[in-house]
Amino acid sequence: MNKHSVTSGIARTRATLAIAVVVIAAAVWAVSATQRSTAERVFEESAAAERMLTAMLDQETGLRGFALTRERSFLEPFDRGVRDFDAAADDAREHADDGQRRSIDGLERTADRWRTLAEQEVALLARFPNRPLRTDEALRRKRVFDSFRRQSTDFSAALTAHRHEKLDEAGLVSVLVIVALAALFGGFGFTVVERQAKRALARRDREREYRRTQAEFAETMQIMRNEGEAHDLVKNHLERVIDGGRVTVLNRNNSDNRLYAATPVGDDAELDEKLVDAEPDSCLAVRLGRQYEHGADSDPLLSCELCGKSAAEVICSPSLVGGEVIGSVLVRNERALQSEERHRISESVSQASPVLANLRNLAIAETRAATDALTGLPNARSCRDNLKRMVAHAARTVSPLSAVMFDLDHFKRVNDRHGHGMGDDVLASIGEVVRATLRGSDFGGRYGGEEFLLLLPSTDQHGALELSEKIRHAIAQLEFQQPELHVTASFGIATYPLDALDADSLLRMSDRALYVAKSQGRNRIELVDAASAVTEQHHGVPQDA
Repeated sequence: MNKHSVTSGIARTRATLAIAVVVIAAAVWAVSATQRSTAERVFEESAAAERMLTAMLDQETGLRGFALTRERSFLEPFDRGVRDFDAAADDAREHADDGQRRSIDGLERTADRWRTLAEQEVALLARFPNRPLRTDEALRRKRVFDSFRRQSTDFSAALTAHRHEKLDEAGLVSVLVIVALAALFGGFGFTVVERQAKRALARRDREREYRRTQAEFAETMQIMRNEGEAHDLVKNHLERVIDGGRVTVLNRNNSDNRLYAATPVGDDAELDEKLVDAEPDSCLAVRLGRQYEHGADSDPLLSCELCGKSAAEVICSPSLVGGEVIGSVLVRNERALQSEERHRISESVSQASPVLANLRNLAIAETRAATDALTGLPNARSCRDNLKRMVAHAARTVSPLSAVMFDLDHFKRVNDRHGHGMGDDVLASIGEVVRATLRGSDFGGRYGGEEFLLLLPSTDQHGALELSEKIRHAIAQLEFQQPELHVTASFGIATYPLDALDADSLLRMSDRALYVAKSQGRNRIELVDAASAVTEQHHGVPQDA
């Protein structure tokens, strides 16, 4: 098919569609005009019927008021109702057909009959003001008025039925016209319109699903408790919505001098090896602060040494917060990614970045608030919090918990003879010893000054003695710049629930055992039960502990 034929076909298509639009619009306009005319006429009839009933009610109200009071002023609604009824009847007759006019004539005859009875009653009451009301006449008027009400109701129902009938007829005509025109142009328009409709529907469905999943992701990000959870959520979200995608979240450490994989790399051993001791600038997305792409459809001037050829299609998006790059999200796939998928990656990373930054800052703040700056161990507040938590856990699990309180011997002499700088070095070395000796489930912190607290879950007295001896020996073996400087420590051990049943008592009992170790010569370990008799005979320890 040549260019001219294609152009002619397009012109014919446009002309046919234009004619179809004009014809359908004319037909719909004609039907709508008929419906509007019918609706207006029926509305006028219904309004006139309603006014007739209202006028009769006004007459009845005026008659009742005059009958009760004998005052002429109460006949004003009666007179007004007579005038309004006649006007409403004329309006109703103007818009009515033959059948409706007969109904209107019947309403007028009934209204005239009631009005005659009412005027007779008015005349009698005006002539004889003290004359009592006649019950039989009132009942007779009531029967006539009730007859008028029924006729009015039937007339209104007939008008409603007539309106529905006309509207149904007009609707049927509209449907027939539209069906005929649709059949005429349907064969031609089906292919074009249906195809476009399907594409639009599929596009809307994709957009709706896109927004739903992104909203779910953004909402779930807000309830993440730490960076690890948030990193896993980013990975799971993108791998769920990008078919075949392999996602790795890269994160800068707190010192900003290393880039590591915060989520598993997968089976890419080469990438895993490159991430060992990787610097942040090794990732181009982090270095440039913008999305990096490498694939069949892109040929970057500079390839990323970290992930440039780790898959057929690579997209790495930086996590930017306030102009600072805190990491990146690496997406690898063996097929070219669609523009929608690229947009999803960028939007997801943008949504996640502020949350990741907040979680990081919160973790840093919590760590600093709970950490002793000199030793790197948890501080006194953290010691007390963990003591309560671990005692409660031991109570729930019905397992022992040993508390070890130890104190450096004669630490004041170290400060006096070697200076506070050396004293700080000693305390920092103690922190190293504690961290190197404790198990992953154990807790060790600086309780204050040269005093330290160890909490050993699921550990009885025997186990606490063994671990305390390791730490005591390690402290005694410490070497410093001054050869004459030697440091020792005294230990006190108390075990829950053997020696105490609550956190405060456990701490107090371990401190009592430490007191005994001090009083018995220092550089030793004492248990609560062995110290009980001794504490009764001592009331203090030397000032230079």
